[in-house]
Amino acid sequence: MSDEGSKLTVPVLLGWNLSHLRDVVAVLRKIGPEIETEMDSAAGEIAKSDEYFIGEGGTKAREQGVTDKKDGHTTVDLYQKLADKISPIVETFELEIANLKAAVVATAKSEWDLFYTDQGEVKSRKSNWETAKAHWWDPISAVARKELEILVIGTKFREALAKIRVTDASTNDIAGVLEDLSNTVKLALANIPTDKTLADILLNNQVDDQKMVVWPSGTILEAILIFDPSFKPTPMTVTEAAALAELFNIQGPTALKDFYDIKNQAADTAKELFPDSVNDGQGDAFRHTYWNALMSDRFGEGFAKTYATGHEGAPGQPSHREAMDLFNNNLGRTIAEENPGASADQLKDKVKEAIGQGRAIVIGTTEGSPDPHIGWSGGPNGIPEQDTGLAPGTFVPLPGR
Repeated sequence: MSDEGSKLTVPVLLGWNLSHLRDVVAVLRKIGPEIETEMDSAAGEIAKSDEYFIGEGGTKAREQGVTDKKDGHTTVDLYQKLADKISPIVETFELEIANLKAAVVATAKSEWDLFYTDQGEVKSRKSNWETAKAHWWDPISAVARKELEILVIGTKFREALAKIRVTDASTNDIAGVLEDLSNTVKLALANIPTDKTLADILLNNQVDDQKMVVWPSGTILEAILIFDPSFKPTPMTVTEAAALAELFNIQGPTALKDFYDIKNQAADTAKELFPDSVNDGQGDAFRHTYWNALMSDRFGEGFAKTYATGHEGAPGQPSHREAMDLFNNNLGRTIAEENPGASADQLKDKVKEAIGQGRAIVIGTTEGSPDPHIGWSGGPNGIPEQDTGLAPGTFVPLPGR
């Protein structure tokens, strides 16, 4: 399985501009009180309307005013919570990037002709033999001093990278704060498609966030390491972990190997067929659909549905991506059900055909709607591959169904 943290390399981190995050914290702390004042003022004026706005309409308006004030206060509280969560993250990033820069300087100033890799590994361009020859009058001491300096600087790189990667992984907590928004506010910010069918798909394909655990451990991990010594436990939802543990207990380690092989097969085939749209486009739709078709064929529709639906319960999932994935997962299971006994290649062709026919969901922009939203994968009303994709960031979640 891929390590997302490995993408946070030394060059990438040294190129980060954190001033924008500082600006976000400042804006959040500033606009909260302003919004609260405006909401209180508006609610106060509505509350006094009983003098001239009588009848059922007036009563409903005042009731709505109370609800809007409550929603406004909840939103303001979330601004403060977001600022409180983002601020220490920025501070950690700034501190550890400063430590990375210090390690870079130390590497450049070293007398031992050192360099560092993108992953922060420190090495010398000269072998210990060459170092010993160059310091013939005290070769053992020279090599020892060089190795010590490599160790010290390398430790600085490793510690800084580790802290940044751990902190980056914790940013899912930011999206979790948004779960406390009222459903009214969530729906108002969700960019719901005007097409009723697509709107229903967006609203009805949502799941609640789940607790995350690191899986596997104990005897299951030991069994996996036999056929994959490089395997590392990963964070997943409690539903995912329970489904895989049950699979192991019933069918043994071979079933787990098949599970991960299927997952890799779906990802590799998607990249092969749709190399330019693997993120929220036709390639991503193919991967989820084919993955679920293969899982259903190998393990049954029940396991495929439980695991794939549980997978979408990870915190921080954008609502449009969650709807896309859940819809395409179900499409894959349907294709497997419609084609019993089909080979992996036959399922691949069926899924590819479904993508082209516009039976799957992708995310992208369309004329008149510059904000990314869900749409069909093909056909006359489909979103072309070049227009697919969802900008990175934290998105307001929708209520689970």
